[in-house]
Amino acid sequence: MRNPISPEEAERRLNIIFPRAAFDTVFSSPLAAMAITALIHIDAVCNIDDDVESTQWARPTTVLWMSEAALEHSSDAERIAWREAAAKNHKHVVALHESWGVQFQPLYRDNSRETLRDETFREWREHGAMRRRVDLPTSSSRPCWSLLDHFADLFDPSLSDEAVEEAAQKWRDKHLDKGARLKANLAIKTETQKHAVRVELPNSGGATRDLTAGISSLIIKGVIETWSQARMITPIVLAISEPGDKVHFGDVQLLQTLGIKIDAKNVLPDVLMADAGSDPVRFWIIEAVATDGAVTTARRRALLKWADQQGIKADRCSFLTAFWSRNDGAARKRLKDLASGTWAWFADEPHHELAWYQVVPSADES
Repeated sequence: MRNPISPEEAERRLNIIFPRAAFDTVFSSPLAAMAITALIHIDAVCNIDDDVESTQWARPTTVLWMSEAALEHSSDAERIAWREAAAKNHKHVVALHESWGVQFQPLYRDNSRETLRDETFREWREHGAMRRRVDLPTSSSRPCWSLLDHFADLFDPSLSDEAVEEAAQKWRDKHLDKGARLKANLAIKTETQKHAVRVELPNSGGATRDLTAGISSLIIKGVIETWSQARMITPIVLAISEPGDKVHFGDVQLLQTLGIKIDAKNVLPDVLMADAGSDPVRFWIIEAVATDGAVTTARRRALLKWADQQGIKADRCSFLTAFWSRNDGAARKRLKDLASGTWAWFADEPHHELAWYQVVPSADES
């Protein structure tokens, strides 16, 4: 059986898959989220070509009769017992709860049945997320609904936030029609811009770049707008990379002049900057660490290899690992891993930096 997912997390993911600015709330309401939780709980997930008899099916009351106690009883045997009871009738569900030593307290009332069946389930089915048994009449009370497996995959609890967003986009591209995709993409773009972290690029005539909301973007903003202004003579942003192979270019003309090709599939740093005021030009390779990704010895080696492929000499490269704070968990975890010959910077102490390098004895001490 699939790993269970909480109603709260299911609702959060439904809002990513079906943003409310583009889709009716029946796609992602708390009741819809409970349906995801309940159907995965009983393993009512199938492929479009699966045999009808071998598929686990659910009905609206499978969702409406779900209780906190049922969710807490999450072993495979307990989930199967609940599925079998819910497939029979209300009396069997009550008896099962009594066998657990708890009172049956359903999370929804039976009068929500029509909303779930006629709105949420119908819309999910029309948008390729759900399957209904076609061998039963519409008036049948037998379980006849099941999540399609490619849709249920989006609710795997092990997926990271970034993986969910990427998988949701791929799912929409594959299963929704062009109109629905257009509306979804517009809604996501509008919401993203609303919460985006806007970064002003130095020495670019007021040009800006909008980064995805998050701590990493705030760290990058501090590096570019504050640290680089103090550290470099003429700071130039060449590229900023984000998760999902997304790259924001800074000075494209300078990149072309230098012969640097930015390929999102390469081992890119979070930020690539150049100090055009130094002689020779110095390149700063910067990693913003919200959780992980510091410039370790291995990472420094990989980045130097990448720089060499761009025609940038190793002695022209400097490395910075940027954190949110010295007190932040990421800094406490990763400061010890910094490669020798690199620097660290903290967004909440923007006018300081730390250097980590090997101390060489002076001549008069030898």
